[in-house]
Amino acid sequence: MPEINFNKGDKKMTSFEVIKHVGFGIVVFSIFDLVLILGSLDAGEEIGATTGIPGMTSICTIIPLIVCGIPLTLGIMLFIKQVIMHFMGTGKYVISTKNEIILRTPRSGLKKTSRVSSLSKIITNPMAKMMMKELDKDGDGRVSFDEFTEMAFDDSSINQRPWDWDFKMAYDKISKKFDLPSDNPPISFDDFSVYTDSEDRTNFDEIDADNDGFITKEQFVDYFWELGKSKFIEVKMEFDKCDLDGDGYLSLEELSTLMASNPDDNWAEEKINNWWSNDGN
Repeated sequence: MPEINFNKGDKKMTSFEVIKHVGFGIVVFSIFDLVLILGSLDAGEEIGATTGIPGMTSICTIIPLIVCGIPLTLGIMLFIKQVIMHFMGTGKYVISTKNEIILRTPRSGLKKTSRVSSLSKIITNPMAKMMMKELDKDGDGRVSFDEFTEMAFDDSSINQRPWDWDFKMAYDKISKKFDLPSDNPPISFDDFSVYTDSEDRTNFDEIDADNDGFITKEQFVDYFWELGKSKFIEVKMEFDKCDLDGDGYLSLEELSTLMASNPDDNWAEEKINNWWSNDGN
């Protein structure tokens, strides 16, 4: 069975929570749907009897069903299908970081191609030509990775680009960012939780290679410095993904594809933690 894709921050719902929230919603909408259908039948018969116009009963009954009844019934059937998928294991209901109840499946977070995306490319092609003219510094009709990164980080100062720091700068900035002590005492998990404002042991255990329950300040700095460098890796991944022919350059068509893509469509492919993004220093 294919693995289900979960987004960062998803909280998996228990069977009880699915029945409580989704099941209750299905029951409520089903009752409303039934009342709507019965009400349409009664109203149609009443109007037909009052007006005496042939066919008026059918018209007054069918119109509400087409406008409201059928879409509502289809929606209920969709929710029932999703609940079945949840309990069969082919999907999983979660509560997202936006506090939305969503069914995750093996296709969740993967980029989808459609006629809409093809239309987007047509619309963005003139914009891609303008961007090509701006990025193509050497005028060879294509964008190199160096030209691409210059565009990606042109508005970033050295303070916001951890991949350009030396260790001293990283040591000073990360120490200030996390309010680390000026000396170098061993850092326990309790200390780590205070500095990072998180009780998740995942990062601490990755740093604590010898499992003695303590890490050094240098290890703390080096770990988060490496996470900061991941932004550069993220850009390289984006470039390589758009470089369809693998020649190390972006053509006009590849640049147009990049501009037409929606980053929210493929979160399952990249999960990068950029801790420095809100650093005002």
